[in-house]
Amino acid sequence: SISQGSTLASRTLSQRTMVSMVHLAVWAAPTLLAAHRASAELIRGISYGPPPLRSMEEGWMPQDDWFCNEAVPLWGRSGRGDLHIMKQLGANMVRLYGNNPENDHTNFLDEALEEGISVAAGTSDYPYYQMGGNCMSTDMNCFTQIKPLYADNLRKGFLRPDGTYHPALKYMNILNEPDLKVPAGADTGGPEGPVKMARALMSALDAMLDAEIEAGVTGPLINFTATFSFAICSACSESLGVPALGQMAQLDDAMFHPEKYGYSPKNDVTAAYKTRFTHSFNTASPATDVKNWFLPAYTIRFPTTPVYIGEYHRAGANQVDDLGTIMSVAEQNPLFLGISFFQYQVAYWKDGTERDFGMFGLGSTSLAAMEYFGKTYEVYCLEPQPGGASGMVMPSAVSSVYGGAGVDYSNLCLRGPEVVALDASGYSEILAQ
Repeated sequence: SISQGSTLASRTLSQRTMVSMVHLAVWAAPTLLAAHRASAELIRGISYGPPPLRSMEEGWMPQDDWFCNEAVPLWGRSGRGDLHIMKQLGANMVRLYGNNPENDHTNFLDEALEEGISVAAGTSDYPYYQMGGNCMSTDMNCFTQIKPLYADNLRKGFLRPDGTYHPALKYMNILNEPDLKVPAGADTGGPEGPVKMARALMSALDAMLDAEIEAGVTGPLINFTATFSFAICSACSESLGVPALGQMAQLDDAMFHPEKYGYSPKNDVTAAYKTRFTHSFNTASPATDVKNWFLPAYTIRFPTTPVYIGEYHRAGANQVDDLGTIMSVAEQNPLFLGISFFQYQVAYWKDGTERDFGMFGLGSTSLAAMEYFGKTYEVYCLEPQPGGASGMVMPSAVSSVYGGAGVDYSNLCLRGPEVVALDASGYSEILAQ
């Protein structure tokens, strides 16, 4: 393991490589096929982005970090209890999006662990193309932008006091759909687009490895991923004519040949990629497309690297049939680890078909008030959404496939004992229910 007192300034590149290799050889969760299937059940995830807004007219939120302490009224037992509801649905992983490293995330990770739910966190878009001095200003070399942010994540919940990763944390997504963002249209423009995309992801991974070394991380390590869209990358050097696969192949080439991409890593990104990387992608395509189109080609191109779907939902389909099919495909293909169902809550802050994916809508009853970075929001109760041809509401369809105990919907708009005031008025409110 790496000494807590070691410093980056005293290490040469060869020393860094030696430390990284020893660290990885001893502790890293391997991406070898047999090890993955032997050590973990299929991913039955839920993608979680729950802004407490019921319309686009309610405006923008001051932040989009939903696993910080300020959002406890959404996910905590003392509020709406979203994590507990996910557990009742049969989920074993929650996939996250926004992430402000200035916020502490310990409590969310603790509660997820208590519920038996692993966490797939991610880096937000902010350092890549939104903040001043973002990655675009450094030609998609993201090292200086990502390292201090990930170091803050490690200090504020990702690591325990003994320097080990929080046991609930399973994956760190370097960026969601980078082929659409860094740069925009990387998959359809000229050949320089995929090169810049790969450089951004590779340098970000290098930065995260460097932050780990500075923090003295020890013990079992998490895996990294980059969740691509399900677009065909016509601009990638290996287009392959299969959605998402060209993007993965481009990143694979960069990780093995960083010099071709104009980057000199400070750490052994190749070793980390070989031992700590899991591919992932988002799709609204039917399960049959994944089974018959994507997976056969993926298995040939990446015979030992597992993959999962970070957002899965065929809107309008019979959810029991389609989800049952995709999970059956995962059971039959040992490279395919499972899915994260998209998504927990209707995206009222979006428009059009973007609102078709949430399994829960927001009711009119407020369960709690949430003070969220200078603004106060009502935490509205949940209402299950229709599940299409399955004849079930959507949460029940998910639960039936995931094997969950199910949710008592009649209680979703009642304030529980953990929420009401600990006085006579609170007692009266519970008694009246």
